[in-house]
Amino acid sequence: MLNGVDLVPERAHYSKAPITEAVIDLWVPRTQGLSVEDLVPIQDAVADSYSHRESEYMYTGRVYIEEVGDPAQTEGAQWHNGFRFTSQDGQRVFYARLDGFAFSIQAPYDRWEPFRDEARRLWDLYRSVTGAKSVTRAEVRYVNRIDIPSTATVQLEDYLRTYPEVSSAMPNEGVMANYFMQLQLWQEDLKCMLVVNEAPEPSPTGEAISIRLDFDFFREQFEEPWQADEDEEVWEFLEQLHDRKNEVFEASITDETRRLIR
Repeated sequence: MLNGVDLVPERAHYSKAPITEAVIDLWVPRTQGLSVEDLVPIQDAVADSYSHRESEYMYTGRVYIEEVGDPAQTEGAQWHNGFRFTSQDGQRVFYARLDGFAFSIQAPYDRWEPFRDEARRLWDLYRSVTGAKSVTRAEVRYVNRIDIPSTATVQLEDYLRTYPEVSSAMPNEGVMANYFMQLQLWQEDLKCMLVVNEAPEPSPTGEAISIRLDFDFFREQFEEPWQADEDEEVWEFLEQLHDRKNEVFEASITDETRRLIR
């Protein structure tokens, strides 16, 4: 600590990592002529590890008024966009869509490397089946749950360095019963967006105050997409997003939180 401010430590591995979900998501332009039926063979290829299959649907809709004074009218549509393949234990989920690929892992989360390697394996399978030519959006998302011991003296600033601050001039001293905070932070060096969502959520044990700390990093390249058949650049970028996630997480917590998850 320097002048009362926590210093951001180097990358650490926490035995009680608060990660509840990690996601790698890649968007691709839909291959001409590709149908949902073309995705079905993926199930045979992943059946040993991802035995459960469910359909994924997309929905669109709009509300409009033809003339002033007329009642509002609605239109909607849905279509079958792909499949969700889930492991037997429910911890890992692989999404194969007409317009993209995603891989998600639920707690307990161990390390980036096996998570990344499994996502890469499944991406290679997805690309071979769909013939995807390019990637227009790359995303890494980490959802954390910080479980703060429930006491009468809990203060967010004791555990988090990024949090909403209520004016001390508020009536009744601005006692906060609930909140939702979102920050959209442009990362100039990586040319990507970071979206931070923070809010209380139900405690799994009822014996703590649980805070959701959600980091979503993504870059969109619709005009100059990454080439899928030479995708090293995409995966190098995902590596950079993961490294930045570590930096942002450490910058968002205090030493008190580190003691909880160490």
